[in-house]
Amino acid sequence: MPRFLPTDSVSAVSDLFFGLTTALGYGSGDFLARQASHRIGHLRVLFLMELTGMAILLPISIVAEAGRWTPTWMWAWLAALGVVNVVASLFLYKSFEFGVISVVSPLASSYPAVTAVLAIAFLGDRPGAPAALGILAILAGILLLSRSRAHPDNPRPRDARVGLVSAFVAFARYGGFYFALAYPVATLGPLTSAAFARLVGVVALVGLGGIRSAVLVRPPKDLWTLLLPIGVLDSIAFVAYNVGILGGSVAVIGTLSGLFSAVTVGLAVAFLRERLTRVQWAGVGLILAGVALLSVR
Repeated sequence: MPRFLPTDSVSAVSDLFFGLTTALGYGSGDFLARQASHRIGHLRVLFLMELTGMAILLPISIVAEAGRWTPTWMWAWLAALGVVNVVASLFLYKSFEFGVISVVSPLASSYPAVTAVLAIAFLGDRPGAPAALGILAILAGILLLSRSRAHPDNPRPRDARVGLVSAFVAFARYGGFYFALAYPVATLGPLTSAAFARLVGVVALVGLGGIRSAVLVRPPKDLWTLLLPIGVLDSIAFVAYNVGILGGSVAVIGTLSGLFSAVTVGLAVAFLRERLTRVQWAGVGLILAGVALLSVR
């Protein structure tokens, strides 16, 4: 059973590092995924991301964690989680394709509300008072970002309703996934868990109708400048989260990982000229305050 009870300043810094690294990796990767999804569709982008992540992580994990590849029932647990994760990602990428990124990304990233509650209830995770306040501030900030309407000057979505529903499905599934991931990571290791989850994702997507024919068509060459970084950034984020929760707080790191939406929205504001409402800016302020509180132990 993993330990999730950091109490000193070193643990606080560690949680911040791994949590923010996860958020930066996922957030920047998702921004690029949004760009690619508008060109070749969310299903192909997700498949290529999973395939790239598997190609990167599988050989590294076999070499670095060779002793972990032994028979155990935890493989079945991880296989089930891999399916949950790829379904969540499928709906997340679909929300990017059909919705406004400054609305759907924060909604999907609200999953730490589920992860934190489950970690406190079942993993004995007990963040200190400042960290608990930080978690609440971040979750409140994400809520403000997700519940407010998009700025009227933002580009019109392809289908706002499809985008919102897809983002909500991603939120629900990610919340359970990032909590339950603590168990296989402790047994199989951070690299092996990430690699096998990506392998399961590739197999699951190949089994979906229509993905076979889509894979046979190579994406445009210029699109690989987006697709390769997506796979690399996602792999870095996934491993960072797994390493962090080995000895850190699932509630804290899980909450920080949800900040990927702040990264994605920030990039959308900077490069896609999307704009935030006053309510969304208030959410950003709460998020920054929450991060500051998480650094105090």
